[in-house]
Amino acid sequence: MTPRKPDLARQLIDAAIALFAERTYEGTQMPAVAQRAGVGVGSIYRYFPSKEALGNAAFQHAKRALLDELAAAMAEGGPAGTIREEFGRFWRGFTRYAGARPDAFVFLEHQQHDTFLAPESLELAAEIDRIAADFIERGQRAGAIRDGDAAQLVALAVGAFTGLVKLHRADGLGATAPADLDAAEDAVWALLHRPAP
Repeated sequence: MTPRKPDLARQLIDAAIALFAERTYEGTQMPAVAQRAGVGVGSIYRYFPSKEALGNAAFQHAKRALLDELAAAMAEGGPAGTIREEFGRFWRGFTRYAGARPDAFVFLEHQQHDTFLAPESLELAAEIDRIAADFIERGQRAGAIRDGDAAQLVALAVGAFTGLVKLHRADGLGATAPADLDAAEDAVWALLHRPAP
């Protein structure tokens, strides 16, 4: 039986994500993506007619993988009993994603995407924003999350998580001691949690 050839489009997307994380989208040229993928430059254009098309494919691939990881984390153990438990599931989903796909996380969180994103990519990004804002608003109605603009609270929490990933970039978040991740989770929850009266 002949070994299955790797999916070249996926190989190119993976190479692009790695380079976008290292050099930014603007700082990455198509020949570098081809070299990282181990193919000729012409091979890229058989799958992606432009750098923008490759950038959108990479962004959509990374965002869908994040959505899948979050959905899996949210489904674990049945319905969450409290807003705090639900936050813990979100945290685990983000932690697993950033630990397994550090380049994709850096690409998604440390880039200015508005220069190249197509409407489909922007809609996918907005979906995650809606999920996060919905969680904050439900937490506020339940009295578990502090008052304030939901988008701003999401930005603060994601910023804290992004800083944690950056702190552990050399070793990878997956190598971080579980107790340290738990302490970080508690600290970010404290940022969101409504203080006792």
